[in-house]
Amino acid sequence: MPHLEVEGGFLHYHLADYTDPWLSKSVVLLHHSAGGNLNRWRAWVPYLARHHKVLRFDMRGHAGSSEPQGKKFSLSNLSSDISIVMNKLGSDKVHLVGASAGGIVSLKFAHDFPEMLHSLSLVASTPKLSQMGSSVDAGAWRNILETQGTKAWLMADSEKRFGRDADRRVIEWYAEEGAKTSPQMVLALQECLLKEDLFPIIPRITVPTLILGAADDEITPGSVQREMANQIRGAQLEIYENVGHNMKVEIPGILASRVRAVSYTHLTLPTNREV
Repeated sequence: MPHLEVEGGFLHYHLADYTDPWLSKSVVLLHHSAGGNLNRWRAWVPYLARHHKVLRFDMRGHAGSSEPQGKKFSLSNLSSDISIVMNKLGSDKVHLVGASAGGIVSLKFAHDFPEMLHSLSLVASTPKLSQMGSSVDAGAWRNILETQGTKAWLMADSEKRFGRDADRRVIEWYAEEGAKTSPQMVLALQECLLKEDLFPIIPRITVPTLILGAADDEITPGSVQREMANQIRGAQLEIYENVGHNMKVEIPGILASRVRAVSYTHLTLPTNREV
């Protein structure tokens, strides 16, 4: 897959387009979570790429992209990277989808660059990473990352990351993909995001917003999803049963179809609902 040269390094990206060439098309940009990479979204592509260009890239320090300068992350720079990728690929406006930590970056982008968005979709995300569920032991997770690595961290407490009926093969694949990113980079990103609280800025987000949450998510719990939906003007909230924090790989077709619907309707959707 190709790379884009950016200040201080390069970003690994993929652009899929199976649309009819004579039709105008918008771009859906899929932004992954901490310890993730663009492959996290691979099952979404068939649902979207017949109707949109689908753009994915690895965050700095993740998988095929170079590390951030000084091996330190800043939320503003992560947000700016989205605009840099868009500009280099000639996309002036996108439908942005962010999962977990990628959703935090996407929220910041929606605030900083609203003119570059058609819509925003958040998958199991939060404006405040430190507001995790009470059952999550962040100190234990840090210890696993430091002593055993990214794969072991993603396998730990899998019941907090996936729904109770998740296919074990999905869980193992998810962890194997995570091993492409060093634990030092995961820890550096977490250190950056744990200091952030975007609740004060989200009432100023004006783009059509869809929030997709999981009933079994203990990392970004439903209470946070509801609070976020209440503070973003016109946001629509959908909570899905029997899936967990990593719902994007548990029910990719269902979620991708909801994003596709948003791209067509710009959120002429029903009110908040449980699914």
